[in-house]
Formats: sequence, C-alpha cells, structure tokens
Amino acid sequence: MVAIVDVGITKFGKRKENIFDLVKEVTEKLLKYDIDYVIVSNSYSGEFNQTSGLSSLITTYLNLDYVPSLRVDNTSGSGGSAILVAKSLLESKEANTVLVVGVEKMSEKKTREVTKIISSLLPFEERIASLPSLASISAIEYMRKFNAPRESIAQVAVKNHYNGSLNPFAHIQKRVTLEEVLNSPVISEPLRLYEYTPISDGAAAVVMVRNEDALSYTSKPVYIKGIGSSNYTAYVSEKEDFVTLPAVVEASRKAFKKAKVERIDFAELHDMATILEIIQSEDIGLFKKGEGWKAVMEGLTSLDGEIPINPSGGLNSKGHPIGASGVAQAVEAFSQIRNEAGNRQVKNARVGLSLSMAGYGNSATVIIYGDEP
Repeated sequence: MVAIVDVGITKFGKRKENIFDLVKEVTEKLLKYDIDYVIVSNSYSGEFNQTSGLSSLITTYLNLDYVPSLRVDNTSGSGGSAILVAKSLLESKEANTVLVVGVEKMSEKKTREVTKIISSLLPFEERIASLPSLASISAIEYMRKFNAPRESIAQVAVKNHYNGSLNPFAHIQKRVTLEEVLNSPVISEPLRLYEYTPISDGAAAVVMVRNEDALSYTSKPVYIKGIGSSNYTAYVSEKEDFVTLPAVVEASRKAFKKAKVERIDFAELHDMATILEIIQSEDIGLFKKGEGWKAVMEGLTSLDGEIPINPSGGLNSKGHPIGASGVAQAVEAFSQIRNEAGNRQVKNARVGLSLSMAGYGNSATVIIYGDEP
C-alpha cells in the first residue's frame, strides 16, 4: 500500500505562464525530497503547446535529468491513471519516492478549437458529437426517466460555485444563484454556461511513498486505501443508457472492495457538466439510482450535508486543466483529511473518494483515501 506525504497546486484559471513554469510553481517545495521517479499526467501538450516528449523536458527543467520519467495520457482521466501507475511503481519497489505532476495549458486556443481537440477522444466516425452535447442528452434522459426537475441539475452549479468561492485555487471564485444559472447562455440545451467546466490552465502534484516509509516524511500521511479502474466502450452509438456510466460503477465496486470501507465522508467527482455529478453519485453507490437529484435539493451533498460532494468546487468551479484535474482531486483529499482545507473544510473528514474519468465514461479510476492504512 502507498501514501501521499506532500502536495502542491497552482491557482487554476487563464494563466500567462507556460506549461513548464506551471510545473515549476507546483513542484518548487516538493523537490526537497529524494525523488526517484516522475510521472507526468498530461493529455494535450502536442495539440495545445506544440510540445512532445513532455516528461523528459519537465525533468530537465526541474534539474532532475537522471530521474526516470514517463507521461500518462488517458484524456480527462489522466490524473487518476497517473496515480495508479505511481502506486504500481512503489509497490513493485521499482521506485521509493514518486512525484506525480498533472499539468495542462489550454486557454490560448478558442473554445471551439478546444472542444474539437477534446472530441478527438471519440471514435473518428462520431466526432461530430461533443462532450457537452453528450451531457445534454444525459440531462434530458435523466429528467425524463426519474421525473427530476430542471432546477435540481442547476442546483449542482449553485453548490459547486459556492464551494469554489471558498477555494483560493479555484478558477471561478464567484457564487451564483439558481436564477443566474438557469438564465446563463445555452451551451447545449438544456444545459447552460454555468453548468459546464471552464477552460483552464494549471498544475497539481503529489509525492507518494510506500506506507512503511510514510511517517518518516510527515506525521500526517494520507493513505491510499484502494484504487479501482475500469473501461467501457468509446462509441457513443453503443452506449446502452445515458443515465449510468458502467466504467464508474465497476471502478467504484473495485475500489470499495480493496479499501474495505463501507462509507466515505466526502467525494471529489468528475463534474465536467452538472448532470454528471448526479449520475456519478448514484453509480458510486452514494444514492440509489434516480435519487441523486433529491440529495442535491435536500442539501445532502453540500459542505455541511451528510455526504459533501466536490468541496473544492469541482471541475465546475475549480476548473478543468485536463491533465491536472485528477491529481488536484488527490490534493483536495489530502487537505480535507489533514483538516487543512480552510473555510471549505468538511467536518470529521477521515475517508474520502475521488473519481477521475476519461471521455464520457470511456474509462474511470476511483481512489479511496484515509487517515489510516
């Protein structure tokens, strides 16, 4: 088993710094450790930054020329996959101390071009679709199937923007009302601007070691109790149901089985669109299918609710620099479990969960964290 012993994160948003300066900012305080492997979570440095061989360029930039490195690209699920790779390196004793860095620099391209680049994760024949349009299909189907009011989906954005307003690292630190969400510009009917993640730049990093070494690094390590991963078809036309994500269901089942826990105190989910938070909360098993919208409306997923979801603000407010997002979820879990999350601190946060999802449920990695091994 493995633990996280230190973390770093930049403010997410439209950053003037280049991709290497963002990495330097997020790792500056972490290079005091004797790092012997670097994993870089990044998906689009070629498309966005005209840069290949990123992991080697980063180690050179950080004066770690002799430290082996590799880049993990699993689109928007890259961060969770990178942590899984780091865990495997540690448990096989191929490495003793692994630095996982997630980074993406996206904001220099226009929205339409960003959407086109990201849609390249779909099969060639189906790239006329976009991930925002798939989310709108899910929203329509979910409301129809479970009689969910339109306001319940928009309320996710209200909640997550509130949480983001308490997070100094969030891209959007502005609270919004339900009326403002519902009156914001349509992106893909019925979903609106405030219900999608913004286009962001940023970086996040974690230092990971084996459990037996963790206390020599810090008196308060955060342990990775279990990781589950799973895949599903990338073809939109082969998806049987738009109100569930089979990869999330299976990855969650595996993670809970490995972690040997029955409940969690908070969750960081992949809310690229508001409807996804509701669907994922059900697929993970936090609520029965068709009842996630009720939990939102009843305040169960709020910061002071029974099971806070996305206390960081989630992708919806914190932002979604794609390669950094899954690593940033781990940073939030680390902060919450160590009681260091400031105004967004979840009470009695001892066990947390993160979901790093690729594409529209193409694959998923679920990680469960705790204050004990």
